[in-house]
This record gives sequence, C-alpha cells and structure tokens, in this order.
Amino acid sequence: MKPNNIYPPQRTPGMNCPRCRNFISTSIDELLSADYLRCPTCNLQLNIDRNNSRKALNTLRKVGEAQKLVEKNSKFNG
Repeated sequence: MKPNNIYPPQRTPGMNCPRCRNFISTSIDELLSADYLRCPTCNLQLNIDRNNSRKALNTLRKVGEAQKLVEKNSKFNG
C-alpha cells in the first residue's frame, strides 16, 4: 500500500523550443521579469509580449505569491 504523503516528483517548469524541440527551463520569477526566453540549444529568442499576456502574467504573479506563502508557512518534521 502506498502512503498518502508520497507525491510524484515535480516537473521542471519550462517549455519545448518551437524550433528544435529541446527543453527551455524557466521559473515564475523569470517569466515575470524577463523580456524574453532563449533556447540554450539553438539560441532562438522567444519574446514575452507583456501587453497581450497581461492577464496570464497577473495570474502567474498570484500563483508565485501563493507558492512563496506556502513555502514560508510550511513546516516539515524530519
């Protein structure tokens, strides 16, 4: 029987490059602060359109704030 407190490993946040399909890792903080992401394999620059992405970025900001709050208030007994 599998214990209830074991969770599958979390995926690294990011996306596949539209040109070479290799993985571009990123973070919430990077998406909120950077003007672009760059593929480390083929060097493709993906610009972040802040005007057209305003709603998504605001939602992402809230997720980041909630994540930091959970991390701050979590206590693990080891």
